[in-house]
Amino acid sequence: MLLLADSGSTKTDWRLVDKSGECLVSLKSKGLNPYFLTPDEIKKELGNKVLGKISDVNRVVFYGAGCGHPAKAAELAAVLDDLFPSQVPAEVNGDILGAARSLLQEESGIACILGTGANSCLYDGKNIIGSVPSLGFILGDYGSGTVLCRDLIRELLQGNLGADLRDEFFEKYELDQRMILDKIYNQPRVNRFLASFTPFLLKHAANPVIHSIINQNFRQFFEYYILPFRKEEKSIPLKFTGSIAYHFAVYLKAVAEEYGEPIEAIEQHPMNGLVNYHSHTFADFKTNQ
Repeated sequence: MLLLADSGSTKTDWRLVDKSGECLVSLKSKGLNPYFLTPDEIKKELGNKVLGKISDVNRVVFYGAGCGHPAKAAELAAVLDDLFPSQVPAEVNGDILGAARSLLQEESGIACILGTGANSCLYDGKNIIGSVPSLGFILGDYGSGTVLCRDLIRELLQGNLGADLRDEFFEKYELDQRMILDKIYNQPRVNRFLASFTPFLLKHAANPVIHSIINQNFRQFFEYYILPFRKEEKSIPLKFTGSIAYHFAVYLKAVAEEYGEPIEAIEQHPMNGLVNYHSHTFADFKTNQ
């Protein structure tokens, strides 16, 4: 059996599948980004949410935010090998490879993630052959839920959204300015805190200030995450996955049209595509055949 995981900074989807692609168990845990959680914290979360609820695992393949760096991937792989021992070491990959395999399978193209974070890559059907630095929400992540809502909070606290929206926001989330600043500057996992305001952003997307935030972020995404690949690859398909891409699709597609970049697909979650990819290729079951 193959245990597949797709992890963002907010949540992780788990699937136990057989070699035909049938899903036997489906679970969720919180996001397991190794930049934000220690190995012991990851082990505790897996013990509470995953371990004991599955069995007969022959191999683990994990795709996750923060796992593109070899050292961080190795940390997480060690935890997975300890909890799910098998003859085949756990495979830990960055979430962008998971997005590429899910969206493009074995075809070439540009795969993009727009969720709590943001990323993109140029994929040749087997490997990532081009990327731009993923710098996180302080230095990058344009268009992500974290950065969109960071900009929302800035405009809100600066008084640029008006008293009505400010009061609605404070009432809905039971927050005030002091509490927000404390969460941002003194508490852990600020990315998840900020991204949690995405529903408010979407609800008020027609507000001129918020609409400008959305458009500006998506334009920055195209400028930074997509256009560099077009210098050499003019016609390969462009596909997206992630909650922001899915729920803000109308705004994302409008900006894409500005750049002459038709989006061929937008998937909310990559897991179904990953199950199809691994089942179709049988790459993860060779040791059992």
